[in-house]
Amino acid sequence: MVKPCFHVSSISSFLCFLFVTGFFVKSLVSLPFPRLDQIDILMALKNEFQILKCDYSKSKSWTRKDVKSFDGVKFDNETGVVTELVLFGACLSGSLSANSSLFRLHHLRYLDLSFNYFDSFSFLPELTKLTNLEFLDLSYMGLAGEIPTSFSSLNRLTELRLSNNELIGSFSPLYNLSKLSSLYLSDNHFSGNIPCSLLTLPLLFDLDLSQNHLTDSLETMNCSSSSKLATLDLSYNRLCGRILEPLSKLTSLKYLYLISQNTTDPINFVSLGFKSLEELDLSGTAISRLSIGSPNLGMLLLNNCSINEFPTFIKNLRNLDHLEVADNRLKGEVPKWLWSLPSLNVLSLSHNFLDSFEGSPKNILLNSSLVTLDLNSNAFRGSLPIISPRFIYMIASNNSFTGDIPLSLCNQSYLSVLDLSHNNFSGSIPWCPISSSLQYLDLRNNNLTGRLPDIFDKSGSLITLDVSHNQITGKLPRSLTNLKNIQFVNVESNRIVDTFPFWLKDLPNLKVIVLRSNMFHGPIYSPQHPLSFPQLRMVDISRNKFTGRLPHDYFVNWSKPLISIPREERGPQYV
Repeated sequence: MVKPCFHVSSISSFLCFLFVTGFFVKSLVSLPFPRLDQIDILMALKNEFQILKCDYSKSKSWTRKDVKSFDGVKFDNETGVVTELVLFGACLSGSLSANSSLFRLHHLRYLDLSFNYFDSFSFLPELTKLTNLEFLDLSYMGLAGEIPTSFSSLNRLTELRLSNNELIGSFSPLYNLSKLSSLYLSDNHFSGNIPCSLLTLPLLFDLDLSQNHLTDSLETMNCSSSSKLATLDLSYNRLCGRILEPLSKLTSLKYLYLISQNTTDPINFVSLGFKSLEELDLSGTAISRLSIGSPNLGMLLLNNCSINEFPTFIKNLRNLDHLEVADNRLKGEVPKWLWSLPSLNVLSLSHNFLDSFEGSPKNILLNSSLVTLDLNSNAFRGSLPIISPRFIYMIASNNSFTGDIPLSLCNQSYLSVLDLSHNNFSGSIPWCPISSSLQYLDLRNNNLTGRLPDIFDKSGSLITLDVSHNQITGKLPRSLTNLKNIQFVNVESNRIVDTFPFWLKDLPNLKVIVLRSNMFHGPIYSPQHPLSFPQLRMVDISRNKFTGRLPHDYFVNWSKPLISIPREERGPQYV
């Protein structure tokens, strides 16, 4: 008998072949491949709607030939069923009937129909057929009437969005949604009280009830402290002080927004808990007394709250990072303890009647932790305090500051916005290198004299330069040509004596030049200086001493047409 003989190399090759073949078979099987019945349902759904004419419609691109065309659709990698359908703003119109193909997608976990507009809302109860839904967004759809009672069976929902509709009535269909963690019902027409059954859903973390017609009543007084609610937005409702006590029992609450409550009764925010609060916004709501005992408070917004004096409890907020007390009735001195808050980075005191700083005004900001300070529209007099080199935004416009612009502004590495406009500063602008981070410089409406310093280098980021309505003399600094990001240059109403700045013509982003009311002279046309100004939108050369004539095709090479801008709109804006 002849014994079979196998070479080792042959066995190795055979095993390798089996391994590679098995790998590819397994890979092909595991590749995500939509089931054909799911494709059929999607195509049927596409044909149910009249597609509005719009720039972008997700379902319009769907085709059987290419699975990748199903924009907004996610198929399960293992089973091939549709698990996510995102038709946000998909230009769907007409009717979504009770027997729509949508309700055959039984495996859907995520459904977003927001920003679509249907003729009727009879389809809402049918959504309960999608028993696996975990996320549902029906915002901005014009939904009217009450939340269907059938919604109570969507007990797998973790997030529900019904904002910006016209819903009314009871919240009771939501009380059974025990897995709900995020609920957004803002900008509807809900009225009446806020039931504890809603505030204390067992897993609810975020709740937005802003912009409704809600009031507080005794029903809210027994809210359980076991609630996990961390974020609550009740802004733009009709709540008054009685709502605070039950809310203070929500011990997990970190973010509370009570903006602009339409009530005649000022809120008394004293002797309440709120030990976990990190952000509190009461802007636009009248406050009679205020004292918060939360040691973790990091943001406190009290704009337009009819406050007459600084709430003294603020001095104990060691973690406070952001404080706004704008548009109030504060007057007199700014207390010096405000500058010693160890974590304070952002402070807005604008639109009050403050006129001075307690203590030594010169160095109060030098060691402060502040990076943003807004003192706009007060009555401050005297010298501007020296600011620390950490500042990013310094806004001190519309006051009565006097004296020279502080030399401390020369040592700023991070300063992005400097607005000292509408004051009584005098002297010349400091001749020191401008911060490479500075984007907005506004010194208009002061009494500044001397030349505009030649201090702009190629590292500069300046976008806006406004020194209008001063007494600046000399010529425009030629270093302006280094500012490749500059968009707006305004030197109106000064005493500058110079010729037309042909040398600015190649700045790639320059949009506005205002030379009005100076002593510029000579021609604004020269064959040796053909103008390009690739982005220029407006030029104002009125009330100068320019001479000569303009060719009829003078502006033909400017890529954008000149426009007329009302004088009150010419000033740059910053955010």
